[in-house]
Amino acid sequence: MKVGYLGPKGTFSYEACDNYCKKDQEKIEYRTITETILALEDDEVDEVIVPIENSLQGCVTDAIDTLIQNEDIKVKDEILLDINQNLMSNGNYNVEEIEKVYSHPQALAQCKEYLEKNLPNAKIVPVESTSYAAQKVSVSNEKYACIGNIACLEVYKLKLIKKEIQDNIFNKTKFWVLSKKENDKIEKNKMSIIFSVKDKPGALYNALEIFKKYNLNLTKIESRPAKTVLGEYFFWIDVTTNENGSEMKAVYEIKEKDIYIRILGIY
Repeated sequence: MKVGYLGPKGTFSYEACDNYCKKDQEKIEYRTITETILALEDDEVDEVIVPIENSLQGCVTDAIDTLIQNEDIKVKDEILLDINQNLMSNGNYNVEEIEKVYSHPQALAQCKEYLEKNLPNAKIVPVESTSYAAQKVSVSNEKYACIGNIACLEVYKLKLIKKEIQDNIFNKTKFWVLSKKENDKIEKNKMSIIFSVKDKPGALYNALEIFKKYNLNLTKIESRPAKTVLGEYFFWIDVTTNENGSEMKAVYEIKEKDIYIRILGIY
């Protein structure tokens, strides 16, 4: 089995992938989250692992938007990973000497307060992944730094400037395991769905009311632009499943109201 992840080696996605994969599974890296998901769509790999939500910065928009656009991809499982962001460089520099800081936009956002306070004059440069940032810094002769997984120290022969610089210690990222096959696990307690409603008064309420009717707990709701016309949205919802299968009754009832709804996965 081949499993894709956001590379290169040393990203948090790689750590999640490494924790998930069995020894006989081949791990294949991709440059962006979108490329990773499309590799599954194009059957280059059997599964992929992508970050979907961070406890500090919320939804990873590239992941959910790409998933919305590819209807045969399903959520098979989720992985929770503690995230510690670290400031690393290619030399033994003081913080005030750093001229540029590279990292993934999510990592930069998670360290926003630290950067503003300690590196107000450094240029902040977003790149495709934390490991790509480490890779870039490792081959530079300039006073550059990167933010990312502590594993990058060894992988790219970097120097640690400051450990755990994220603005909040309660920093977790949820990763989704995506596949074209259904989850065959016996125990499942969550369903992720997307739906869209017409732009008219009460449309969203009428859909959400059905979940209340079946006494279902919605643990997440988030809107994403449909990318068709201004004002049209998809709604991503996570639902806690019940033993009596009432979540499926709710889905069928919503469909009967001629509302577009799609189950992303039950896991």
